[in-house]
Amino acid sequence: MSLHVTPQAPWSLPVEAIIKTLGKFKDGLTQKEATLRLKIQGRNTLPGRSRATSATLVFKQLKSPLIAILLIAGGVSIALSEYINAGVLFATVFINVALGYWQENKAESVLEALKQYTKTLAHVLRDGIVREIDAEELVTGDVIRLTAGVRVPADARILASTDLQADESVLTGESLPVNKNPSPQNADAPISDRTCMLHGGTLIAQGIADAVVIATGEQMEFGRIALLVSEKEAPTPLQRSVSIFAKQISFFLLLLCIGLFGIGLWTGHHTEEMFFIAVAVAVSAVPEGLPVALTVILASGVERLAKRKGVVRKLLAAETLGSTSLILTDKTGTLTMGKMSLVDVHALHETDDQLLQNAILATDIIIENPTEKPERWHILGKAMEEALVRGAATRGQRLPDLMKSNVISKRIPFNSIQKYSGVTINKTKEIFLGGPDVLILMCTISPQDKSSLLAQIEEQTKTGGRLLGVATRENGTMEFSGWLVFRDPLRAGITEAIQRISTSGVRTVMVTGDHPGTALAIAQTLGLINGHGGVITGIEIDQLNDKALMKRLPSLTVFARTTPEHKLRLVKLYQALGEVVAVTGDGVNDAPALRAADVGVAMGSGTDAAKAASDLVILDDKYSTIVIAIEEGRRILDNIRKALSYLLSNAFSELVLIGGSMIFGLPLPLSALQILFVNFFSDSFPAIAYAFEDMSDSNRRHPRYSGNLLDQRSRFIIFVIGSLSSVTLLTMHIWLLNAGFESHIVRSFTFMAFGTYTLFVSLSLRSLHKPIWSYSIIGNIPLAIGVLVGLSLMIGAIYLPWLNTILDTVPLSWPWLLGVLGFGLANIAAIEITKIVYKNIE
Repeated sequence: MSLHVTPQAPWSLPVEAIIKTLGKFKDGLTQKEATLRLKIQGRNTLPGRSRATSATLVFKQLKSPLIAILLIAGGVSIALSEYINAGVLFATVFINVALGYWQENKAESVLEALKQYTKTLAHVLRDGIVREIDAEELVTGDVIRLTAGVRVPADARILASTDLQADESVLTGESLPVNKNPSPQNADAPISDRTCMLHGGTLIAQGIADAVVIATGEQMEFGRIALLVSEKEAPTPLQRSVSIFAKQISFFLLLLCIGLFGIGLWTGHHTEEMFFIAVAVAVSAVPEGLPVALTVILASGVERLAKRKGVVRKLLAAETLGSTSLILTDKTGTLTMGKMSLVDVHALHETDDQLLQNAILATDIIIENPTEKPERWHILGKAMEEALVRGAATRGQRLPDLMKSNVISKRIPFNSIQKYSGVTINKTKEIFLGGPDVLILMCTISPQDKSSLLAQIEEQTKTGGRLLGVATRENGTMEFSGWLVFRDPLRAGITEAIQRISTSGVRTVMVTGDHPGTALAIAQTLGLINGHGGVITGIEIDQLNDKALMKRLPSLTVFARTTPEHKLRLVKLYQALGEVVAVTGDGVNDAPALRAADVGVAMGSGTDAAKAASDLVILDDKYSTIVIAIEEGRRILDNIRKALSYLLSNAFSELVLIGGSMIFGLPLPLSALQILFVNFFSDSFPAIAYAFEDMSDSNRRHPRYSGNLLDQRSRFIIFVIGSLSSVTLLTMHIWLLNAGFESHIVRSFTFMAFGTYTLFVSLSLRSLHKPIWSYSIIGNIPLAIGVLVGLSLMIGAIYLPWLNTILDTVPLSWPWLLGVLGFGLANIAAIEITKIVYKNIE
């Protein structure tokens, strides 16, 4: 079997020459030929951003300035024959590098895995049957079928098209869609003038086309553009703020450490001792791991959401989701099942069978296995048209049989503005399928009959049924033939989901192209509307200026018979009112509203254009998944604040303890090795666990993120409670020494209290709002394990002889341990009192 080579300048050749060169397959390639070509040509993929190697991630940790300081300090220790100091310093480097590597590798793994949740699909003709396959399996010579809103999966030469336009802005920079047709162009025509070509990565703006693939993978035009070879996620505003915040506080703390070193020398401490103390305090106090910790929290939250069928395309959405206050949602497929069933036929001038025949001929669907029984058909196309074809088949009207005696010579694709589609049958008869009220207005009907028909339709839609009108035109006269009634049941659990999100301050507003009667019936069933108010149509929207419409928005819940332009306008007006708006959409015309929204939510069954414009893709099309996404967004923001509060709550402890002791002329309460031991061997493990915290104050809406990393409550915990804890510990240290207790026991007690109180506090910080007694303290298993590991290490530091030698500690009796426990519980009490105080303020 020979493989055909794509000719030079295929846009300059007629269709016949292209087909002959690539392989003249009337029914497309055979599966055998396609498999062989795939082995030789490779998969249809572009090289993406390569995942960082393990060596790269390790080297990145070693480039940290603080790691360099530790390594230098370790070298100095060896030079001074301080081998124990050197061993601890190098062990600290190893632990820090290992934790940093684990965190960054975790984030890389999550972001890499997210790519597998969404795949581009293509409709391809093989063995005479149109199939839906992974676009990566396309090969040259494949005949593909494209419709509005679909992303072109490979470079292809147009074979046939109807009203075809492509958005090539991502390739050529041309902002307006380009008209496309099969006519060949000059061989030297630039990309922007090759109107008979479709390029992989661009979008079909309108129309339909059949095209033959002439290049895949790196051979596509996109494959030659360096911009698309590597696509790296830009830092989100929150990530940038954390990075800036970490640098600012690091600079401030480093200045304090330098001052601490100077005070130590001035008060008579040895240079060597103060050097190691300053290094230990700097390394422990500076929160250089904050940006990486944030990335892990974001990535872990995004991974949890992906497992629940919500794929975040941009990390920015993870931040904004938690602030969402309003959802503009579609009805069909989101609030309802999106699986219509034909329940009634109303023919006016012909039999029900004739009406059904006309209706199914006007559909634009593909039956992949037409020889099978109707109940086993695999149908590609719009949900409504699929329901029509299946329902007609159960009534004895099979589309494959009708297509044998009817030839479709022209198609008018459906769009949301005209609200109907059409076909020309046998070049003589036109059939239109769309909204019955729209078609009635197009037909030649007396005013009385028109009013009567519209009244009947209005009555039917009040029951929640969805109507599809059928009209025909022959010899220039357009006649309304009748309508079909479909029902789309509500999704299971949708009412509970809306109630749940409503109690947390998020309002749901329905924006649909459906008839107002249908929309009202659904809204009443869901509890969105009590009575008959709160509904407005697209026509009424057009009659209001922005100021007048904004006044009415708070009282409106349902927008019916709307266009994408209406949806975009609503997004902007709600935002002007201060709402943080999430918008759902699935069509190519929804893209402007999805881009304008604070969070654009595309349905998994929607077009590639909608997904490309969105921040979040809901794989299962369920409204409840949007609710889950918002709750996950809040959880992410909560976890970020918890991690910040924990990591910074003891940032000044070492400075207060060491500096205070020197000011009062007392022996240093902690050694450099003790400070490093607490920071890297005790406190590090709980800090990681906040990335996996599932508990969130889901009934509380976060304000729109404005660049402030910490809310008032978090700042109070860090700066007030943290400072009080440090001062209290210093006061206890001074009092115990003045009371005559042995210095080595007091020093061990101070070390134990210093190393354990943040472990206690980490359990209280699982929620910044709920009291600790309202939840299980072991609900976060990684955190519970981290606390146990930290406590075990601290106990070992006090009671293991070899660690006594290294850390200069002594075993403590039970009264001292009770004192350590009491100090930890006192810190928990301070956090809990803060929660109560701020709850009363709020």
